[in-house]
Amino acid sequence: MIKITLEPFLFLLYNYIPECSFPGGRLFMAKGKKNKEQRIKDLKEIAIVIDSWDDVFSDFDPRPLSERTVSGDFAEELKKRYRETRAGDFVITIYAPIALKDESSEQMVAEHLRKHFHYLSLQKQKAIKRIRMRGAIFVCVGISSLSFLTLATYFKFLSTIAIEIAAIVLMPLGWFGFWEGLSKLVDTSPAFLQDEIFFDKLSKTTYQFKYVEDED
Repeated sequence: MIKITLEPFLFLLYNYIPECSFPGGRLFMAKGKKNKEQRIKDLKEIAIVIDSWDDVFSDFDPRPLSERTVSGDFAEELKKRYRETRAGDFVITIYAPIALKDESSEQMVAEHLRKHFHYLSLQKQKAIKRIRMRGAIFVCVGISSLSFLTLATYFKFLSTIAIEIAAIVLMPLGWFGFWEGLSKLVDTSPAFLQDEIFFDKLSKTTYQFKYVEDED
């Protein structure tokens, strides 16, 4: 028996047709919003308390919020909290004074943080590629050195003394290059891999803002 479901059609209506143009539009939109809120609640929370936007961005950068450099201390604090809740996805909650409440600033800060961490993630990816590329070069040099020495010994196109002198250099160079390069390819620096994963998650996570009243 073929089971027909209306969910795909409702999804299309929800995304491409205004809510007032079909019955039940408001209900479907409310349901989608409720599901999204529930997913956010299910995520682990990393809470950060700030006194001003200067705690998020560099004190020495006078540019607007959308252009300011993200504070290194803020990123380090997020990394510290991330280590405590590494498993699974998470949501960043920034607690700020009520005086900072402004919807446009929230959107600007959240978008700027995502772009900043996406950039750092790409930088880590490039660093990992460079390490692995060096590893591949090391392996090629090692194999080439050992292969040349083996062929020279077998076919004797060099004199015995020349082969012995070459072996002094090529033998350790070959084995070092092979094993060192292999370690770079197989066991890339864990710190780089962890940072790349960390920044990638920060570039895709949800940033929400909550405000607290100043205590007298």
